[in-house]
Amino acid sequence: MKKIVLGLILISSLSAFCQKLGSGITDIDGNNYNSVIIGTQEWTKENLNVSKYSDGTIIPQVTDPTAWVSLTTGAWCYYNNDSENGTTYGKLYNWYAVAGIHDNDPETPNKSLAPLDWHIPTDTEWTALTNYLGGASVAGGKMKATTLWNSPNTDASNTSGFTGLPGGYRNNYLSSMFSSIGENAVWWSSSEYEKINVWYHYQYYGDCNAYKSTIGKTVGFSVRLINDTLLNNQSFNKTNSFNIYPNPAKASVTIDCGNPSNIASQPYTINDALGKIILKGKLNEGNTTINVEHLSKGIYYIKVANNKASKFVKE
Repeated sequence: MKKIVLGLILISSLSAFCQKLGSGITDIDGNNYNSVIIGTQEWTKENLNVSKYSDGTIIPQVTDPTAWVSLTTGAWCYYNNDSENGTTYGKLYNWYAVAGIHDNDPETPNKSLAPLDWHIPTDTEWTALTNYLGGASVAGGKMKATTLWNSPNTDASNTSGFTGLPGGYRNNYLSSMFSSIGENAVWWSSSEYEKINVWYHYQYYGDCNAYKSTIGKTVGFSVRLINDTLLNNQSFNKTNSFNIYPNPAKASVTIDCGNPSNIASQPYTINDALGKIILKGKLNEGNTTINVEHLSKGIYYIKVANNKASKFVKE
């Protein structure tokens, strides 16, 4: 990978930002992750290191290179198949794990790799992050940790608190499976590109850019998580609770917010397990019923204004 400049987006934006600690999360394996608030987003500060989907289903560890490149379901490995690397850099996942594809039955609902209220960031969310940090030409330096990178680790300051580490990646070459530890930090997005490839984001030790490009789904990259909640100042806030029913759902789901005075016209979204917005609209004065009959079977999340998301299953 080294210094690949494919699909690089140069975006001008705010040059000033502040760093605040988030509430952090714990995954199903009991691993704890710190988090940091950057702009309106809350990101984990460490790479994901979980070995199960959020419902407890095991994600297989695959070390054999021939088996790895032929996979069409989720898997993980350590860099160089060495668990010591996992302590610092977390696990490397293929994109099928990111998507929650755990078997080859298209009728089986996908799993969620992220804990409740968190998801794998979309390409748009990654771009919003680099935009907030001043644009892709400088954001990498503000996101890179100041240790563990090879020299010169150009302009690394970690002023964002993101703490990007150079964990390298797993490729599809049978003769040299792993590459670029110390040189590249590489993360999946949840966004497909023309159904075959996926957007990913990365940084390089030799400059301060935040890069993006597309690649196939069988390589192994690191994963960061982003909170479902955007931190803003909408009038309907986290003190307002809401319920959804029925759950599981077949034809429709209903959002019940208890009818507070400020509920009418507040926005809602339905996101899939990867964080992609599938439906969006505005709430009614009373309960709001949404037709979901056309949705595929799987796990979805309803987000109302800037509240935490609530999960439901489409049967």
